Amino acid sequence: MILTDDLTAQERTLLELTATPAATLLGAASMILRTTLFSEDPAGWVDMWQARPDLARIEWSDGPELADVVAHLAAKDYEGQIEGVPGLRITSHDDRSAKMLWLGAPTPVVLHLTRQLS
Repeated sequence: MILTDDLTAQERTLLELTATPAATLLGAASMILRTTLFSEDPAGWVDMWQARPDLARIEWSDGPELADVVAHLAAKDYEGQIEGVPGLRITSHDDRSAKMLWLGAPTPVVLHLTRQLS
């Protein structure tokens, strides 16, 4: 049966579990990555998921370097023009992994990035 009226209690419960700040952050990050880096230098595979409402992960194989992904995602101000994900800050990174913090939700969301090499 297709639901047509207001949200049911079961739908509200499912939305509380899935429509989280971490999911919002993953959506914003995927829009940037899909239209920039991953279209220019395709990865072997990409996986994104939310571990908790305040924790998200993005992993990929080959494709763009981690430093390039971090640089594209981090919020930047170019003469009053915001680029990257608004509110996303770099916490730490090395050659294979990075940790970022998104301040765009009432509770900050940690984003872990990992590039796997084949």
